[in-house]
Amino acid sequence: MKKMNNKGFSLVELIIVIAIMAILAGAIAPALIRYIDKSRKSNDVSSCKAIKTAVETALGNESIYEYLTYNGSGTGVTTIKVICNQNTSSAGTTAIQISGCTAPADADANIATTAATEIGTNIGEKTPKIKYKKASGTSGVTPGAFYAFVTTKGTVYVVIGDKDTAPSYTVDATTKAVTFTTGYVICPDICADYQ
Repeated sequence: MKKMNNKGFSLVELIIVIAIMAILAGAIAPALIRYIDKSRKSNDVSSCKAIKTAVETALGNESIYEYLTYNGSGTGVTTIKVICNQNTSSAGTTAIQISGCTAPADADANIATTAATEIGTNIGEKTPKIKYKKASGTSGVTPGAFYAFVTTKGTVYVVIGDKDTAPSYTVDATTKAVTFTTGYVICPDICADYQ
């Protein structure tokens, strides 16, 4: 019987295989990173749409609509901050924070709690998480929280903004249209930085 001299791969062969693998990994990695980022942005857009639907559903309740669209002067915007990954099932939840509106004189004393609880219930058991956390585009804001804005006409905007600071905006005195200067506007139209 003939004895075979089987020593395995030579050092040169191993180096060539490793070099080929490194070249392939270098070519695939940027595309994989882009795909993962796009997937995370898509998840955030879906979460924003769910928040918009939750707020609009809550606005179907007449007393909540009156509360969220009333601010005394009629020129402001109600801000609803949705804190990420918080439990919404308890009454008077802190996952939903409402500011910028005042209760009408004839409103129920607990209308703020009722509105926050209703929005939280419509969102689900937990508030969504922000998946894409890189600052991008001209706003330079690092995504950290979801914000819903309700105008005096009942229009709902959903913006991804900084965890601690609400997005800045201006309101046109005539049309009451809202223009955001910081943050990533997702609803009703998706900003270019999140597409």
